[in-house]
Amino acid sequence: MQSLYLSVGAALFGTVVLALLLRPVARSLDFVDKPGGRKQHAGEVPVIGGIAMFVGLSLGLSLLPDTARPPASFTATAFGFVCLGLLDDRLNLPSIFRLLVQLGAVLVMVFVGGLGVHYVGAPFGAGTVIFEPWASAIVTMMLVVGAVNALNMVDGLDGLAGSMGLVALIAVAGVGVFGVNTPIFSVSVVLAGAVIGFLMFNLPLGFNQRLRIFMGDAGSMLLGFSLAWTMVALSQEPETPVEPVTLLWFAAVPIFDMVSTAVGRLLRGQSPMSADNTHLHHRLLKKGLTVRLSLLVLVGFAVIWAATGLFLDIVANAPEWVSLVAFVAAGALT
Repeated sequence: MQSLYLSVGAALFGTVVLALLLRPVARSLDFVDKPGGRKQHAGEVPVIGGIAMFVGLSLGLSLLPDTARPPASFTATAFGFVCLGLLDDRLNLPSIFRLLVQLGAVLVMVFVGGLGVHYVGAPFGAGTVIFEPWASAIVTMMLVVGAVNALNMVDGLDGLAGSMGLVALIAVAGVGVFGVNTPIFSVSVVLAGAVIGFLMFNLPLGFNQRLRIFMGDAGSMLLGFSLAWTMVALSQEPETPVEPVTLLWFAAVPIFDMVSTAVGRLLRGQSPMSADNTHLHHRLLKKGLTVRLSLLVLVGFAVIWAATGLFLDIVANAPEWVSLVAFVAAGALT
């Protein structure tokens, strides 16, 4: 346990130090997010949060014993997502290219790392669903790429994507501590430490205005992939402490935001991956809420839905189909 405390502290400290060191470098290389169009922030903000969190995470995991570390395929795939995000932050890559690279990275996770979604419980009330290997690869790609892009799409408000990721990581860690797979718990808590280090620069707190940084696509892809990896790994455990459908509740707000935004775009005849101002945080801002209050509302919903999923599974012992129906209802309410 002492090594875990040291690892979390190292992840937090490493993220903070690297963020401070990279700020002037990012400005000199013009690796900044400039205001204009849909971007209403003031001044040019360095987009270095993703690489800072990855270095913090890698440092923290390196201090753990071998039995507590995730497989090398996790770190390699996470690094691939970070590199893709950095290129996208710099070059604004075409969405189809990003999608193809993301799918390729997930295939590495499935066929090299040996991790995929083979079992999803009985969410439809008609018996346990177990996928064949080919179907497992397709479902895994859909879920992981969906998680990556859900975190990417919700990253439109200071502190929002980081806070959504932190809520989900805490929920996964809370469940993982009762499981048998130590690496899942380690990735969750160590990455949570790195996210906290990032949020020290990104939350709209006032005193950190001059030190503000963004996570960029590199950070949102790192968070989305890491969450997906921990959730897939946890759901496939022989004796998982919660049902797979419960894990959806941990990332409820990003999922609801992605689905509602994509459906709205399709209904308007637009590409689901196009950019607009119809995300949940945009709607709150249009209603007159401040940035801080909008953040509090959405984080509040994230906490409530994560707690609801745990309550239905652990306390109420509700059937999985009930949890799934409730999840869809929560999405409509949100």
